[in-house]
Amino acid sequence: METIEKVENYLKLNEETQFLPVIENIVRLTGGFVNYVYRVKLCDKSSVILKYYPPFLAADKTIPISQERYFVEKEALQFLSSRSWLKKCPNSIVRTPKAIYADDKNFVLIMEDAGEDTKTLFNLLLSNSSPDQNLLDLIPNELSKFLSYLNNESGLTPKTNKIFQNKSAWNLIEEYMNELDFTADKLDKRIKPYLERYHEILKRKDDENAVFVFGDLWPNSILIDQEKKLIWIVDWEVARYETKTRDIEQLLANLWVMKQSPKFDQNKIEKLIRKFQLEFFGNEGFDWRLHCGDFAKCNFILWVTGLLNETHWGIDDNQAVALKALNEIHT
Repeated sequence: METIEKVENYLKLNEETQFLPVIENIVRLTGGFVNYVYRVKLCDKSSVILKYYPPFLAADKTIPISQERYFVEKEALQFLSSRSWLKKCPNSIVRTPKAIYADDKNFVLIMEDAGEDTKTLFNLLLSNSSPDQNLLDLIPNELSKFLSYLNNESGLTPKTNKIFQNKSAWNLIEEYMNELDFTADKLDKRIKPYLERYHEILKRKDDENAVFVFGDLWPNSILIDQEKKLIWIVDWEVARYETKTRDIEQLLANLWVMKQSPKFDQNKIEKLIRKFQLEFFGNEGFDWRLHCGDFAKCNFILWVTGLLNETHWGIDDNQAVALKALNEIHT
């Protein structure tokens, strides 16, 4: 299911998907680094998202990757739909897609579409963007309540649900760490001890005291519907049990890297970081890198190192950014 034509044939020939109205068209969505993701527009003007999880990295077929991630995302979406956290916070504006159809044989998941008018937080923070500032201001508070529910009140623990012990996610992280060792030498050798210490976190994957986390919280997994005033959290395939502050640490590290680039609105990002620190730690001046959890510094360096491998951040001098990261956590 690597082309629009194959998706179209799958939907037409699969009797179990005939519940969908007549298809108007199919669009390959931006991204698809790990999976193939399509928006299927239907003749009744509604749409759904179809996601195919190949046994390899979608961006590079030579890199194998476990299809267990399909079962993880399916389980997460079904859980969040059947025991909606909205019962706990009925006034929340945070949403997760509903799983509409699951094909365990072909590793295809059809889910609710947040809508083609939604924009990622990544895009809303671009310098030339004009986001709804009131909605941006709500994100830290809304995510604080949502992540607290996942960690503390969802009932998902290593004892109650084994699927989120997700070996494929941890294998990806370990491979990722090995790749970063080389990058660390190129950026600055002082980064390497942080990455080496980070390996200790991998031991926590079997810790019964670990909590349920989203596992991939960054500005492209947060979709904003400015018209309906909704925040959608998408891409649950690496949901797992880990340290409680994992999600917020990843998001704040991403925002910090974005703040180093002229491509993004630094003032909006700084304001957002301060609001996150206020919501999660009770003080907007609280530096999460110095005080948040046992491995906050290591998490920060890990994400900075990894993100500087990517090209879409608009950063010209990766070495300078790496040195700035080191200097800030040593100050």
